[in-house]
Amino acid sequence: MRGTVMPAAHATSQPPATRWLAEHALGFDYDMLPADARRIVRHCILDWYAVTLAACREPAVAALVDDALEEGAGGASPVIGHAAGVSQGAAALIQGTAAHWLDYDDVNLAITGHPTAVVYSALLPLALARGSTAREVMAAFAAGYETACRVGRWLGDVHYRHGYHATATAGAVAAAAACARLMRLSTAQTASALCLAGTQAAGLKALFGTMAKPLHAGLAARNGLMAARLAARGLDAGQQGLEAAQGFAAVLSPAPDWPAATATPPGGLFLGGRLFKYHASCYGTHAVIECGRMLRERGARVQDIARITLHAHPGSENMCNIATPRTANEARFSLRMNAAFGLLGLDASAIDAYTPARLADPAIAELRDRMRVEFHDDLAMMESRMLIEHHDGSAMQARHDAGVPAGSIDDEAARLQAKFHALAAPVIGVGAAGRLRDAILDLDAAPGLHALAVTVPATGGAA
Repeated sequence: MRGTVMPAAHATSQPPATRWLAEHALGFDYDMLPADARRIVRHCILDWYAVTLAACREPAVAALVDDALEEGAGGASPVIGHAAGVSQGAAALIQGTAAHWLDYDDVNLAITGHPTAVVYSALLPLALARGSTAREVMAAFAAGYETACRVGRWLGDVHYRHGYHATATAGAVAAAAACARLMRLSTAQTASALCLAGTQAAGLKALFGTMAKPLHAGLAARNGLMAARLAARGLDAGQQGLEAAQGFAAVLSPAPDWPAATATPPGGLFLGGRLFKYHASCYGTHAVIECGRMLRERGARVQDIARITLHAHPGSENMCNIATPRTANEARFSLRMNAAFGLLGLDASAIDAYTPARLADPAIAELRDRMRVEFHDDLAMMESRMLIEHHDGSAMQARHDAGVPAGSIDDEAARLQAKFHALAAPVIGVGAAGRLRDAILDLDAAPGLHALAVTVPATGGAA
């Protein structure tokens, strides 16, 4: 029946999750954010610009720009690294894909995914078009980030193990929540936006290691933004689409856990569990890199090693266990390849770490192929052990949990600024990178996001 809004199929007596999430997101305000939370928001945005700048000239990103223009999606929304303006939705798609292109963006284990790449990519074109203040954007970002994590907890780890990319699924709902908060929609409009985002949510883990994975983030950003914009224009998707018997959670998760979604996280906000990447690979590989580095520092020599056993959480098996990677993207999702990097002392932080030459290097390949991987339930999601056995019968082992934030927030700031400089300066130049960094770190005082406008020189690296 065209033009008629039907109630959500088989609505149940479960908690009104959709409206709860809508009200929760709309309740975020800049003034309610503790000082550390505001600082973490700035860190997330700083990291977003670092990884997006580093990927802005990738051929696939350029292809998305060309496709948008060919389809008539030109507009006033800028795209980092490209002269042509596009529509808000196209900007969210393109920059969301770029932000996740290198798989170098931040992670939160509550969602087992990448909240910032989706949420900020959706907010940026909307905020620029509306002339939103920086503080409004920070509040909306926090609302979206927290929604991503709560939806991630609701769907549970089984959602991820079942084969869904939570960045794409929970991320779409989070992007809608963030944009609805920025637009100050009503609770009913926001709930409808969440339903519209939920019905578009998709993303297959089978495509990890391919160009489709970063596209998931871009699609989630675009779809969440579109959902909020359509809800604001009166497109009604009901109020129960997320919790209904044939709704978002029931369809996408074998065991949805609503109480987990509403529980208060340590410290009061899921922002406290953010994890920034300092290696340019899937976060599930970071622990084996660190184990390899630790053993190398303790005197392990590759020529003395007979066998290497990597122990990882079972969730890694279908996430980052590509045994013989053929491309840079596949290498980022290979426990063996990244363990070899750690043992050989190779820098995995540079975006060009996974070059064709390294993939073809016989020394790296030979070490990689000496490894076997075992999966153990006693390990945390991002924890690994490495056991090396020597030809003389002796053995060494190391253990590392990458799921625990390292150091203080001041340490985090220092490492992020170094990462930002390493990724941004080659693209926009040292001077411009410094000015952009300062503008982000002082974002609270900015009237809007125009201070974060980025001009990428034709050849990169300008002063």
